[in-house]
Amino acid sequence: MSARRAEIEAKRAKLAELRRAREERARRTHEPVDDALPRSAPPREDLDALVASLIAPEGTTARAASAHEARAADAARAADEAHTADEAQPTQDTKAPVAGGAPSRAAPSGRAGAPRVHRGTDTAAGAPAAPTPTPAPAPAPAPAPAPAPAPAPAPKIFYSKEVQTSPRASPPASPPASARASSPGSLAAEAAAEAADEPLRASPPPADELGADFAAFVHAKSAVIERVLDEDYDVLTDYTRVPADADVSGTEALRHVHTFFDAALETRAVMDVDWSTQHPELLVAAYNRSRAPASDADGLVAMWNVHLRERPEFTFQAPTDVTAVLASPFHPTLLVGGTYSGQILLWDTRQRALPVQRTPLAFSPGAGNGHCAPVYSLRMVGTSAAHQLVSASTDGLVCTWAMDMLARPQESLLLTNPLHPRSAEVGVTSLDVPADDATRFLLGTEEGNVFGAARYDRAGAAAGLDTTRVYVGHAAPVTRLACHPNPRGRRAPVDFSALFLTASMDWSTALWRAADRAPRAPPAAPYHYPHANARIATSTRTNPLAFRGAAGAHAPWTAVAPVCRFENQLDYVMDVCWHPHHPAVFAQGDAAGRVELYNLNASCERATLATTTPGARGVNRVAWERGEPATRLAVGAMDGRVHLYEAPETQVAPRGDAEWTALEQVLAAVA
Repeated sequence: MSARRAEIEAKRAKLAELRRAREERARRTHEPVDDALPRSAPPREDLDALVASLIAPEGTTARAASAHEARAADAARAADEAHTADEAQPTQDTKAPVAGGAPSRAAPSGRAGAPRVHRGTDTAAGAPAAPTPTPAPAPAPAPAPAPAPAPAPAPKIFYSKEVQTSPRASPPASPPASARASSPGSLAAEAAAEAADEPLRASPPPADELGADFAAFVHAKSAVIERVLDEDYDVLTDYTRVPADADVSGTEALRHVHTFFDAALETRAVMDVDWSTQHPELLVAAYNRSRAPASDADGLVAMWNVHLRERPEFTFQAPTDVTAVLASPFHPTLLVGGTYSGQILLWDTRQRALPVQRTPLAFSPGAGNGHCAPVYSLRMVGTSAAHQLVSASTDGLVCTWAMDMLARPQESLLLTNPLHPRSAEVGVTSLDVPADDATRFLLGTEEGNVFGAARYDRAGAAAGLDTTRVYVGHAAPVTRLACHPNPRGRRAPVDFSALFLTASMDWSTALWRAADRAPRAPPAAPYHYPHANARIATSTRTNPLAFRGAAGAHAPWTAVAPVCRFENQLDYVMDVCWHPHHPAVFAQGDAAGRVELYNLNASCERATLATTTPGARGVNRVAWERGEPATRLAVGAMDGRVHLYEAPETQVAPRGDAEWTALEQVLAAVA
């Protein structure tokens, strides 16, 4: 490239030198011609001179003839000199409109005029002189016209970015290399073309930038227009009509508002659902990989807007199935997702599709780099000033992360159960943190038992699994564990932070109270590993180390039973969720597509409200909106659809402190 540039610079210098020499020759040639060429006399002046020579005396005629011959000789000599200079000039210079044009036209005129005057003079001189009377005075010669001005030099036009050429069907044949080398014009055009192409190669075309900006503008403004068009408002409402009894009774039910669905999500299942804290109209859903071959990403996260119902507000991609999703309560633009490969991804709505941070892939749970098994639980603990992300995977690893640095976990805790007769590994399926103590957490396992655990060492207790108390009540894996929430913006009159709910694949839901007293020692007797299914717990074939009886020995744990069980379901109970404001209301969904709403203050046996999803497709996750009065319930189904239901405000809005007092009385009655 540098050699080519040097060659172009040399050509430019040579062209400049040739141009300067040509202009100098033209200037030297033009100036003497203007001074030496005689002014052509009009025909009247020639005629008067001829008449005067014929009628003038002999002496006068001889003097006039000699003067005229001198003038003709000077004109002929000047014309010859101009012609000689014109022939000495190069061929390309004679073609120039300024340098060679004026001398070429003036020289023949001078040569043709001189012999004509010279022949007239010779004839007059050879004629015999006749005596004539005194000649009349000759008329005064007419004034000579001013010389014609020299033509203005024509501008030289070279190639530049402003000069546009018309396209041709086929490019013209290029001249041979020798012709290009001998033609300064071709060298100048080539050098100018090279110089003009360099900035075009360096800078991107502005059309691409304009296209990207235009696409972003269209995407943003079309979403605004769709929100306005999707606004559900009945302009024909009659405010003077008295509602009938049927209308009043119909309001006491779960009303289906809308179904969020996109064609790209048809062969995917909803794995998790969550609502945004900062924007109450936004909900986010996580999807697994498509069952049909597709070119898009394996995992997807869609953010839906209740005011934009035809398509997602944002769509985020993941390299594998997204098994859990969490909308950060402290960052309005951040989403956290857990994947089937064990990675934790962080998306930002300002950066669109791809994650902005991700945890590294780990190959061993004890390496301290992160999870190497599916992550099904994500929880955010702390305050807006200091908060952390807690994640748990099915290999028993619990990690604590800082939101601004996901390269390495701040804390890693590998849970083990040394009392298990078969394997010490704890298969965590769900995790939640109590509202009153962020240093403890509860977890549901694949075996059906629920354990408590501590994040840090305490006096008399080490960090890890608490094996002194085992919550025994489910005979199948626990699908969801939910701790009782604290109401936002107010102090609860009664503390229910010890309550938590569990849903299981044994078609049941259980209400628990976390034990806070020391375990009691049972009487000395043979014991076995606790499990809700007696056949599994006491069988020597399935549990070879079941009976560990010895004289004076007792079990090293205490089995804690649930406070209340709900066993009216028809299939696996996949999820359960407390209402964020009412202390006694929770919702659950099962694999048969049934969504139920319970109010413990009204009944501990039957659901208050119930409905079935369209098509009776299985429900995987349910989530209440976070803002008051929290009447909307999002239901994620197995067919990739997110159904939005609205509960009556009379069923979910708390009536002051009476709701907390009533729940306390109900718990005391069923205990």
